[in-house]
Amino acid sequence: MEELNGVTIYWLISIGMLVGFIIDLIMIKRGIGMIGNTIGGAVGSVIIGVSAILLNMFAPLIFAAIGSIAFLFLINVFSFHVSEQLDVRTGE
Repeated sequence: MEELNGVTIYWLISIGMLVGFIIDLIMIKRGIGMIGNTIGGAVGSVIIGVSAILLNMFAPLIFAAIGSIAFLFLINVFSFHVSEQLDVRTGE
């Protein structure tokens, strides 16, 4: 089982940043951008990974990668901005 120490935190941050970079390559100029995806991936990976370690789950680094993907999916889906302006005519 993994224990919570500096090396594990390093791997959690590294996995999250790698997942964030890959998600940014997939999203291609949509969503929150490269810096947001890498930081969001690291944050999501640390949160899910530490939770998995504290719950004594098997393979917390894999759970961290999957959790980071889910976290970035939610962030990117709800950050889309409509770039088109709609003209609405009233009274005609």
